[in-house]
Amino acid sequence: MELLQWLWGMYKYVAQLRFRKWQYMAGTPYFSVAAPLFAALFMKFQFLLIGCLLLVCSSLLAQVGFGVEGGMGMATMRFAPSLYPIRYTSGDASAIAGYKVGAFVDVPLQKRIYFQSGLLYARKGAVKKFGYYFNDSFNTSVSQGVYLHYIDLPIQVLFKSGQQGKGRFTLGLGAVLAYAVGGHTDIEEHLVYNDTPYVLTDYGNVREGNVVRNFEASVHLTAGYEMPTGLFFRGYYTAAITDIGLNSEILKNRALGLSVGYIFGKGRNINKEADLIDKDH
Repeated sequence: MELLQWLWGMYKYVAQLRFRKWQYMAGTPYFSVAAPLFAALFMKFQFLLIGCLLLVCSSLLAQVGFGVEGGMGMATMRFAPSLYPIRYTSGDASAIAGYKVGAFVDVPLQKRIYFQSGLLYARKGAVKKFGYYFNDSFNTSVSQGVYLHYIDLPIQVLFKSGQQGKGRFTLGLGAVLAYAVGGHTDIEEHLVYNDTPYVLTDYGNVREGNVVRNFEASVHLTAGYEMPTGLFFRGYYTAAITDIGLNSEILKNRALGLSVGYIFGKGRNINKEADLIDKDH
């Protein structure tokens, strides 16, 4: 990156010199003779700089891996009912089946340290269970399934125990920025009114701001094993640090699961990583 910044700075510096030189020479009788020669020299230097930039970029891209990943597990929520205006008597949440699927980039930073980021489609949510009390003749218990669909942007730093091209354990720590793009809820309500029991059901779609807040930020942990072929397996745990509940309700997504993926070897520079490791020893 420092080399790229230096080359770009040199390019801008030479361009400024060229402009000033042309301004000066435009007022001299030698302009018509010197201008074509100076322009030709500058064009050669310009092509040289562009060539250097392309070489540096291709070297960086040669080290970048591209992967796909899919996982399944349990999704649940930390849930606490609103404090008002209803007098709640209980509140709990149970897990639903969650999943994620998407693609990512795998960038070596230095010896055994990698950066990963990408885009994933994920399902999160939980079944909320709560009860509330109006008076002696009217009380109810509710089971509400909340199934949310997210676009996730994971950002994590990974430690890999060995050299690329060999089996190695991985350990990752990072964050996930997520945005809810849809989902649905289903409700089953059991109530008693004047000693008469009733059962009510309802279904609704999740739209922007009607059930939860759309944006969420989470802490993300992973641990797994990467095979020499690029196939990997890892467990993951994600815990939201932002509250997506409306009003005074508390809702924070959590997910625990296993994923499998593949990092494509095409374009990976194994010798380059070996050089980095050798230099660090």
